[in-house]
Amino acid sequence: MGRKPKPALPSPACRWPSLAPHTPAACLLALCIALGTALATPPAATAGSLTVSIPVTQIPGSHQPDRPYDATLTLPADTGRFPAVILLHGCSGESSSQQFWIDRLTGWGYAVLRLDSFSARGITSVCAPQSQNLATPVDRSGDVLSAALWLRTRPEIDGARIGVMGMSHGGGTAAAVTRREYERLYPGLLKASVDYYGACRQPEQHGTVPLLALAGDADTWGYSARTCQAFAAALAPDQPMQVVVYPGAVHDFDNPSAIRLNYVLGHPVQYDSSAANDSYAKVKAFLARYLGGAA
Repeated sequence: MGRKPKPALPSPACRWPSLAPHTPAACLLALCIALGTALATPPAATAGSLTVSIPVTQIPGSHQPDRPYDATLTLPADTGRFPAVILLHGCSGESSSQQFWIDRLTGWGYAVLRLDSFSARGITSVCAPQSQNLATPVDRSGDVLSAALWLRTRPEIDGARIGVMGMSHGGGTAAAVTRREYERLYPGLLKASVDYYGACRQPEQHGTVPLLALAGDADTWGYSARTCQAFAAALAPDQPMQVVVYPGAVHDFDNPSAIRLNYVLGHPVQYDSSAANDSYAKVKAFLARYLGGAA
């Protein structure tokens, strides 16, 4: 009688020593099949976070990297096609504090694409004055538009309801990406923009994307309150912009992890619960109005 053929070994992805002693072989096989299917098939619209790679779309005037952007897409705990918010980090790159906004936005019903503008460029920070030309808000505007175009291809995303939100340098980017020239390139691509304490520059370039700017009047890093108020004053009635200034608030006022007063490059940084809570409500209402999420 011939020898029985040896069973095929599981692929490396299916070798789980901690499970094998306690899990029936049939269950392991089913789990392996499910994993193999998941790896071979684009992710469906289910809640959770997914590490993704965003192809670069070259945008005139923006210096962009020569490799795709790293990003994380997080979906709400629901099904359907979601409005989306592109979340932009500050001058020191991605941080754990961004998770707070991811949780809040997904709780309001938005998909969140946390976009890393630095890893593809091989940099970690642009905070120091001598580093700021490595990735300017105009450069990062190209990152945002690339990300928004990619979101339009996703089955989980409602491509007609895409917005952007940034903090600090990312906030300045959120203001810069509302330029008229980008609207001409991609009409209707962005429907709303939120700038947390990022400087507002060149109002003459601004288009018609609704912009919400939130700033502390004691923030000396870019003087966002002053620059955004001047920016708004220069706009026409058909260019919707709201500026909210919080007395006594400084940089990072929305970040609950910045409890203690700190100074970064000589600028005060601290959470302000009163300003933060008011800003959350205003952001929620603004996004609901322009992206149609939870009111």
